[in-house]
Amino acid sequence: MPLVDYDSSGSEDEVQDHHDIPAENLTRRALEGELKNRSNKKQKTLPSLPETFATGSKDDPSLHQGRKRTRPYVDGEYNAHVYLSLSIPSSLRKVLEEILTSLQDQIPNHEIYSLVSSLHISLTNSLPLRRHQIIPFRNELTNRLKSIGKFKLSFTSEIKVYYNRLTSGEEYSGGRAFLALRVGAGAFELDNILNKIIHPLLNINHLPTYHENPEFHTSFGWTLLRSTRDTLSSGQTVPTLVEDGEGESDMTASNFDIRSIKLDDKSKGNKPFTDDMVKRINVQFRERILDKQPKGGWVIDCVYFKVAKEVHILRLSE
Repeated sequence: MPLVDYDSSGSEDEVQDHHDIPAENLTRRALEGELKNRSNKKQKTLPSLPETFATGSKDDPSLHQGRKRTRPYVDGEYNAHVYLSLSIPSSLRKVLEEILTSLQDQIPNHEIYSLVSSLHISLTNSLPLRRHQIIPFRNELTNRLKSIGKFKLSFTSEIKVYYNRLTSGEEYSGGRAFLALRVGAGAFELDNILNKIIHPLLNINHLPTYHENPEFHTSFGWTLLRSTRDTLSSGQTVPTLVEDGEGESDMTASNFDIRSIKLDDKSKGNKPFTDDMVKRINVQFRERILDKQPKGGWVIDCVYFKVAKEVHILRLSE
């Protein structure tokens, strides 16, 4: 950031004028007036940082449909995220909106939020980068991705539910359930990018790697999970903590450690989408989910790198 040139207390002429007058000839009133004039001189203000680099924490769940931060805010740290972004055909968007409407009718006590305006596939969790790390990390990722050629990607025909839970000691403090489409064709190429490009770079920079044996997917809807604080008793076992962030990292129980926490019947809201409910949806919509995807799948020729609110498009090789 360039240095800021502040206004001086007075012009050279004003200072020189007073230097030419013997000090004994200046009255006390003149001296007081001079001090007042100098204090009233308006200084230039420091330029504000761009909006993309907010410096304060604004973790207010009421502004984000009740979502909570999983990692405490650290001054000077910026959340970064590596992912794919797919354009969604209007016909597929309509199918996904119908699915959300159908499920919302079945669970009126859980508000379902739509994500169908865009489809993202996470390749990292939220990455805590310091300012001096941002440009070197982006440049190195750009260079490494040049060894990967473009490829095609499509989704399987059935929806799947993924969970992102927050824990506090031995209790759940909420989290989210995501409705998603799992990657079919293209999963091998994404594994290759993750294991040969992204994970080695994260290890070098001592940053958290993505989930082990991940299921690549795109979430198109989500709902809040209820806290278990008031419902610990006996009953079912549910999965424990999973990081989230800009990337909305959400995984099934098979992809992370499970901690046994007993819940009574009052906590059924912790699993709002039952297996039977999901099966019925898949029977009804699976053919349309396949049919409304782009013929031959999406062409993947770039990866997205987002830091704070800035998004960078990193091209794959031709």
